[in-house]
Amino acid sequence: MLLLNGLLFLFVSCDCHQIIRGTVIDKETNKPLENILVYKKSDKEYTRILTDSLGIFELSDVSGGLWGCPPMEIVIEGEGYLKKEGEIPAGGEKTIELEVDKNSKQ
Repeated sequence: MLLLNGLLFLFVSCDCHQIIRGTVIDKETNKPLENILVYKKSDKEYTRILTDSLGIFELSDVSGGLWGCPPMEIVIEGEGYLKKEGEIPAGGEKTIELEVDKNSKQ
């Protein structure tokens, strides 16, 4: 029983809580973009958020990480902009520039 509890603790302790932050801006104007969708690439139903009026977002998730927290792979999309994918290390912060989609109708 002690061995079983020890193994259970080992596997549970391998999970890590990831928190990432970022700011989404327009690549040409450097202005923050509001209401841009940001989500974790592998789990977009549960981690969907929108940027605030300053272009800021924060995502958190629990992820497996036997040797530390892996970076979170994210997708950023907004109407009139090209979709972008990237990654942010757990605990990290990043500014993301979106390019205007010249083929979209605004």
